[in-house]
Amino acid sequence: MSMPKKENPAMARLARWMLGCALRYWPNENRAWGLALAAEIDETTSAFEAVRWSLGGIMFFTRSVLSSAWKWMKLPAGGSLSGAGGPEPSSMLPKRSRAFTAAVVAGAALLLALPEGREAIRTVQASWENYQYQRIDSDPRSLEKLAARAEKEKDASTLAFVALSTVDAKRAEALTERAVALDLQFIWVYGSGDGGQDHDPLREERLARLQAADPDNAVPYLLAAYQVAGPDVEKRYLGHGPKDADFEAASNAKWMELMERAFRAPRYDSYFDKHCQLTRAVWSREKNLSPIVVLSGLWAHAIPNLLDLRIFAEVKIHEAQKARAAGDLKRAESLLNQVDAFGVRMADGSETDIEKLIAWALSQEADKELAVLYSSEGRTEDESRMTGRLDQMKTRVQEKALANNSPRGARTRSFRRKAMLVEGFGVLCVIAAFGALAGILMLELWPRRVQGTKTIWRRAACGAADYAPGILLVACGAFLVSFLPFQRVFEEYRASKSALSDREPLMEAMWGFLEIPRYLTGVNVAVSIWTIVTVALSALLLFVIVRGFHRMRRNVAKAA
Repeated sequence: MSMPKKENPAMARLARWMLGCALRYWPNENRAWGLALAAEIDETTSAFEAVRWSLGGIMFFTRSVLSSAWKWMKLPAGGSLSGAGGPEPSSMLPKRSRAFTAAVVAGAALLLALPEGREAIRTVQASWENYQYQRIDSDPRSLEKLAARAEKEKDASTLAFVALSTVDAKRAEALTERAVALDLQFIWVYGSGDGGQDHDPLREERLARLQAADPDNAVPYLLAAYQVAGPDVEKRYLGHGPKDADFEAASNAKWMELMERAFRAPRYDSYFDKHCQLTRAVWSREKNLSPIVVLSGLWAHAIPNLLDLRIFAEVKIHEAQKARAAGDLKRAESLLNQVDAFGVRMADGSETDIEKLIAWALSQEADKELAVLYSSEGRTEDESRMTGRLDQMKTRVQEKALANNSPRGARTRSFRRKAMLVEGFGVLCVIAAFGALAGILMLELWPRRVQGTKTIWRRAACGAADYAPGILLVACGAFLVSFLPFQRVFEEYRASKSALSDREPLMEAMWGFLEIPRYLTGVNVAVSIWTIVTVALSALLLFVIVRGFHRMRRNVAKAA
């Protein structure tokens, strides 16, 4: 009697192959069930029945693996479910289970994955990349992605922000032209970016366009004057150049013209407020940007060359002195009033401390000469007015210096102390993470080798697996909590209606971060470290000598 030939379609072969693969990795504790399932599949009479039997076996295999995995997770690192030598003694393994360790590490990772944690990591990382106060692209990829998206969306404000933030001059030029082409209101960016080299034709062309768009502002003329300044300008300040009419000739003619127009302009605006507002708006949208990337453009914001201002004011005052000596008192007064009025406009329109201080210095020089002029004319009332103004400006300068040195200095020191905590907990996080990783890997990958080592190394590996994850969790929490004051400053700046009002706390917070790596990599710390090492080695040498002396005396006493 002939037996019917069994069908062996492709689906049945696939079902048998899947069950065979599962059988290779079946847990030992119920492997017999897997073998029975594999044997019974050959008794199926159809492809559909073979597939159903195989799927049932794979589901049973999945439950077995999960059950074994959970039992394995409840064991400490390095422990196994079964082995030839039996379970390891508890003294040779950590006290915490794998599940507990995984939960603790996951909690630490979750803290760092929070928006505040990511911002803290970006800030600390950027502080170490830019601690030398050099303007470098700390995150060029983010800027390029931002620029690419802004190009696609035709977002002029973001293009202008990237142009002011990047250090790539060619890229900045292209982005600036694109932003101005999309929205002419961003033409002020021509006068806010890095000035680049002197006598740059492209820079001069852009400043000419800015002068045409903002003719009442002194700043475009001052920036253009710096571009065309001849060598005699700096020589005059150093005391080596001409002091009379010769100074106005030759290469200084264009510089004199532009400076004259600047001093006669009715307004002074270096566009710093616009730059701050743009930075705040973009950072509010792009919160993943590093604070260093955000602030690098503000730190490099172009302001007029203050040396040019001092030199031209000296030229005007020198002309007034010559006019007074020639008896033309009206012209002398007019020239001095022009310098004084420009200083007042500059102080009222400037948004940085250095600009205000230079503006007051210009007004003080002009007012001193005016006081002398009024005194020579016998105009005592005007002389008293000038003397009062001089006293008032002196008081302002002192108040500004006091404001910088006391509350601002105290706030900077407070931020520095908080930044030290952030940096310290960050370092502790890294050390704990490496310790936990090293301990767990040693126990999991080389369990028998670790058991065969000296007790101290086995205990070190077990201690790292037990306590390093907990230290990591606590350090991550402390890292996040210590960063919260900085995160609040960032949020206040992003949410502020007036960016200038919250600019100082933001700058001081970042200075607190930047000063730590600069100090740690400086000469003072190197000297301190070598001093400590020298003292420690000297103490160790002294200990060895004293101990040897005592041993020698003891041996001599025993011999006697």
